[in-house]
Amino acid sequence: MGNFSIKEIMGDKAPLVTVVDIGAMIEGKNRYDDLVERGMARVVGFEPEPREFEKLKAQGDKRHVYLPYFVGSGKPGTFHQCRYNGCSSLYRPDPHVIDLFTSIGASANGNFQVLSTEEVKTVRMDDIKEITACDYLKIDVQGAELDVLAGAIKTLEGTAVVQAEVEFVPLYGGQPLFAEIDIFMRNNGFILHKLVDVAGRAVRPFVLDQNPYKPISQLLWADAVFIKDFTRFNTLRPELLLKAAIILHEVYSSIDMAAFALKAYDAQAGTAYFAGYMAKVFAAGRFDHSFMNVKDWI
Repeated sequence: MGNFSIKEIMGDKAPLVTVVDIGAMIEGKNRYDDLVERGMARVVGFEPEPREFEKLKAQGDKRHVYLPYFVGSGKPGTFHQCRYNGCSSLYRPDPHVIDLFTSIGASANGNFQVLSTEEVKTVRMDDIKEITACDYLKIDVQGAELDVLAGAIKTLEGTAVVQAEVEFVPLYGGQPLFAEIDIFMRNNGFILHKLVDVAGRAVRPFVLDQNPYKPISQLLWADAVFIKDFTRFNTLRPELLLKAAIILHEVYSSIDMAAFALKAYDAQAGTAYFAGYMAKVFAAGRFDHSFMNVKDWI
C-alpha cells in the first residue's frame, strides 16, 4: 500500500527481524518471503513431517534454519498423518464436522483422511535452544496453535507480531477455537490486528459457480494477526517497536499502525523516523493529510 520499503527510512540501521515459523511446510509463498528477500529477516522454521522437512532443507537457503521438532505443549502426543500433508495434526480430524462441507472431506480420499498415526514427543517453544530470538511468530499447526502459544509464554514477551491459523468451527476433535486463542493472546499483552486469508466452504450438497472451494456463507478458518497492545506502545522496548513497524509495513501493509509504532519509537530514541515515513506515505498520493494537524505527524 505504501509502495516503498521501510528500509528507505531506516537505511542500514534497520534491525534484522527473526521469524520463527512453526509448521513451515511449503504451501506457496509465505507472507514474510519479501522481508527475507530484502535482507531484512532470517528464519528459524520447524516442520516434523519427514517429506516436507526434506523439501525445506533442499532449498539450500543459508538464511533459513529448519528443525524437525513437533512444537507444542511439551507432552507426548499422537500425530495424525493425513492424505494431504497440510491437514496432518496432533489433533484428530473430525469427519462428523468436516464431511458437512464441500471439498474438504475426512472420509475416504478426502484431504483430512487419516492414513496413519504415530506417538511423538513434543517440545515447548520456551525450551528450544535454537530459538535465540522471536520477533515475528507464524504458527500453522492444524488445531494445535494454542498448545504452541501456551508453551511460549517467555518467548512471547519479546515478540512483536504473531500470525496464527485459527478455526471458527472444530475441524479437529477437541481443538481450541479462535475465541480461546484470542483470550489467551489478550491475557499475554496482544490485541487482534486483522484476519487474513479468511476461508470457508459451502455446506453439502451446494457448489457455487462450479467451484467446490468457494464458500457461500460459513467461515471455517483464517490467519489471525496479533500485535502488542498498541494502547501501551509507550511501555515497549524501542527495538521491539522498530521491529513491529517493519513487520506491519513490509508484511501486512498496515501503514497506519506502522506509523504509530514509529512515533512511539521516536519518543524513546530521539529519532525522526515517523516524519520521514509520513512524508513517504503522503508522497504516494493515496492519503489526504489536509485535515491533519501538523503536530500529529511531526
